[in-house]
Amino acid sequence: MKKVIYSLLIGATILAASCSKFTDVQPKGKNLLATTDQLEMLLNQEFDLDDSDMRQMAGDIISAFENIQTMLSKPNKTRQAIILSWDEANIDKMAELTMSDRTYSKAYGVIGKISNAILSKIDDASGPESVKNQLKCEALVLRAYYHYILVNKFAKAYNPATAADDPAIPYVTEEWDISVPTEKASVKEVYDNILSDLDQAIQLDALPVTAVNRMRMNKPSAYAVKALALANMQQFDEASAAAKQALALNNVVNNYNQMLTTLTGAILGGTYPVVLRPHLKCEEDIFYTYGLEFFNAIPTSAWNAFEEGHASRDKMSTDRLMYDNMMGMGMSYIGLDYTFTFDLESGWNASGVKTSQMYLIVAEAEIRKGNFDAAMDALDAIRVNRIDPSVYAPLKGNVGNVEDAIFHLKQTAHGENAYTIHNFINKKRWNLFDGYKETLTRTIGDKVYELRPDSKLWIFPLPANAVNINPNLLPQNYSL
Repeated sequence: MKKVIYSLLIGATILAASCSKFTDVQPKGKNLLATTDQLEMLLNQEFDLDDSDMRQMAGDIISAFENIQTMLSKPNKTRQAIILSWDEANIDKMAELTMSDRTYSKAYGVIGKISNAILSKIDDASGPESVKNQLKCEALVLRAYYHYILVNKFAKAYNPATAADDPAIPYVTEEWDISVPTEKASVKEVYDNILSDLDQAIQLDALPVTAVNRMRMNKPSAYAVKALALANMQQFDEASAAAKQALALNNVVNNYNQMLTTLTGAILGGTYPVVLRPHLKCEEDIFYTYGLEFFNAIPTSAWNAFEEGHASRDKMSTDRLMYDNMMGMGMSYIGLDYTFTFDLESGWNASGVKTSQMYLIVAEAEIRKGNFDAAMDALDAIRVNRIDPSVYAPLKGNVGNVEDAIFHLKQTAHGENAYTIHNFINKKRWNLFDGYKETLTRTIGDKVYELRPDSKLWIFPLPANAVNINPNLLPQNYSL
C-alpha cells in the first residue's frame, strides 16, 4: 500500500512538472493540452469520494470520535448530531453548518478538471483517432457517473410526475463559460444529460472491455452507469436490459469466502479468517474508487440487516476480532457497544460500481413483473459468493410472493452496499414505492430516532461555499 501511495505521489510530482512544460492558461482558465498522451494523463488519478454523509444518513455507520449520547444532548447541534439523530427540525441549521461538502467539491473537480478538460481539447489534439475516441468515451462516462452521485445526494429522488420541476444541480459540460455562474438543472434535465453522455459513449463504441486499470472507465461501465440511472428513473425494463449488457461483458462476482487472509488477535493470539478484497484486483469492480473500511462503527440494526453467514459481516476485519472477541472499542470511543470495521488492507469500493449491483437491478425488474424465480436466480448469483457454504440455500424456487421477494432483494442489497454509498441511493428511491419504502429507526441509549420516507433529510444541503458565490443555486432543494 505504501508503495502504491509513494508511486502516486511521485507520479503526481512528475505530472505537475511535465505539465508546466506544455500547458498554458487562457483567460477563461482552460488548460491547453495538445496531444492524446497529455490528455490521457488527466485520467491517471486515484479516484475516491467522501462517502460518510450518505452512509450515516442511511443508518449504516457512525463515523465519530466522541460519546454519541453526549453529542446529541448538547443544546447547540452540530451537523453530525443532526444527521445521527435524524433531526429534520434542524435541517436549516444543518445547511448553515455545511460550509463545504467534499462530495460536492470532489465530484465537480473530476467533472471540471478531468472530464470536461478532455472533452474541450480532444478534437483538436494530435494523436491516433482511436485513442481520441476512447478518451472521449471515458470522459463522457466519468462525467455522467459523477453527476449521478451528485444528483442523488443533493436533490429529490426521480419522480416521473415531478422531475421536470424538481430543482437539482448544475450539469456542467465542456461548453460552460466559467465566468458565468452555473444554473440548476431540474432532476429530469440532469438524468436526461446523464443518458445523453452515456449514449454518446456507447454509440461511439471506443471503450475497451477491460481498462488498463479498474479506476478507468470501460465498456461494461457505460452500460452499468446507464442501468443505475434508468433504475432511478423508474424505467425498470430498460435498466434491466442495460444491466444485462454490462453483465454480458463482465459477470464475475468474486467469492468472498475464498478471498481470505488471517487476522491475529492482540490479546490471546487467536487467528481468524477475514475477507481480503485487494485494491484494483477484484474482477467484480466495474469502476473502482479507493477507500479504506476502517474505524466506522456499525449500528446494531445495520449489523443485523446482513443475511446470516454473510462474509461481509462474519468475516469482516473488526475491532472485536482484533481483541479476540473479548472486548471492543465502541464503549470507549462513542459510548455505544457497536462493532467497528478495522480493515486496513482491503478496498471495499465505497463509491464505485460492481457487477453485483447489476444483478440487483435485474432482480428488482423481475420482481416488479412478478417473475420471482428469475429475480431470485439473479440474487443467488450474488449470494452463492457471499454466504458461507455451510448455511447457503438458494432462493430460486422458494419464493412465491412479492413481499418475500422484496425482503430478499433488500437484504441482499444491504449485504452488497453496506460499505458503499449505494444503500443511501437505493433507500432514497425506494421511498417512492409502497412495499419498498420504510421508516428507518435508530436506537441510541434509551431513545429511538426515526427517518421517515418523506423526510427532507434525504436531500443534503448544498454547501455554503458554492451557494454564496452562485446566486443561481438558491434556495436549497429541500425547501422546494
